[in-house]
Amino acid sequence: MEKTVFRRENRGDDAVAATAVRTRHADHDRVQLDGVVGPGETPREQADSVLSFADKFLREYCDGRLADVTMIRHYVRADLLPEAETEIGEACRDHFDPPELPGTAMVGVSDVVGGDRAVKIEMEATIPHDRTEVEVVELPPPPGYVTSEDRTE
Repeated sequence: MEKTVFRRENRGDDAVAATAVRTRHADHDRVQLDGVVGPGETPREQADSVLSFADKFLREYCDGRLADVTMIRHYVRADLLPEAETEIGEACRDHFDPPELPGTAMVGVSDVVGGDRAVKIEMEATIPHDRTEVEVVELPPPPGYVTSEDRTE
């Protein structure tokens, strides 16, 4: 397995984590983007800047695109929920077109490393060597599923 580590310039030997790691497999590349925080005044602006960075990174360095993202984990300051969830969802809808939507998880945290940032995002992408059409299967909601509007907290 071939592995490529991407890290910020001038980090030297004191780096404790990579910005991203790409592993090459027989028929696809797997890319893991580490927790990335972006500039912006609002959760939406911060999410938008991270998604724009990820799109540029995947295109320029991995021969991929945002449609190859299979999972996004949003770490959001809990004091900003549930409003931040709506804002981040809006940013995601601006960057992802159905049916090429990733799985997502949103985790409320007490703080996000990165100063006054509200959102930290991790992404996983699977970049096929040969592209095929996306198949969509409609499923009923899982047991106990609730949307943001259904919550009472």
